[in-house]
Amino acid sequence: MRAADIIRHMLDFSRRSESRRTICAIPTIVDRAVALAQNDYDLKKSFDFKRIRMVKEYAADLKGVECTETELEQVFLNLLRNAAQAMSTDESVPVDPRIVVRLSNIASGVRCEFEDNGPGMPDEVRRRVFEPFYTTKPPGIGTGLGLSVSYFIVTSGHGGKMWVERASGTGSRFIIELPGIGLRGEEDSNANPA
Repeated sequence: MRAADIIRHMLDFSRRSESRRTICAIPTIVDRAVALAQNDYDLKKSFDFKRIRMVKEYAADLKGVECTETELEQVFLNLLRNAAQAMSTDESVPVDPRIVVRLSNIASGVRCEFEDNGPGMPDEVRRRVFEPFYTTKPPGIGTGLGLSVSYFIVTSGHGGKMWVERASGTGSRFIIELPGIGLRGEEDSNANPA
């Protein structure tokens, strides 16, 4: 039953062409992305989600967001995988590797934060992280498209905002703000902070 559930999630995720914009519950989408990440199994990958503690801090009564679920799930899954890879490539691996996902209401909609306690990013990497084909991973590991596609999905596809900042201590924090129902980001003059 567990294997069937994992396969169903993977099939749902792969059927992006069938996706339609609907009113979404962001916690459900994040939970599905976390489940996919935790069941991601590939011997060639250098990270193991089973070693990473997932901390979920979801506000009660989150606003609804009009979105394409599979696109946002792709964004969230990419952020989770990148955090896990960053922690696995750091020589000074944290004793307690963790990813914290925070969901909260803001005046314009919903704020999603993905924070890890990995090595973080130097300023020059943080400035270029959303550029297409920019990657710090070795050849054959990454294409440099994951974050640029994610940025496009959030900003152009959903009228939201996305940026990265240094987390307190070590690590990185990716922040996504999505407009609530009836509050599209095109009307906001600050739609692209990056």
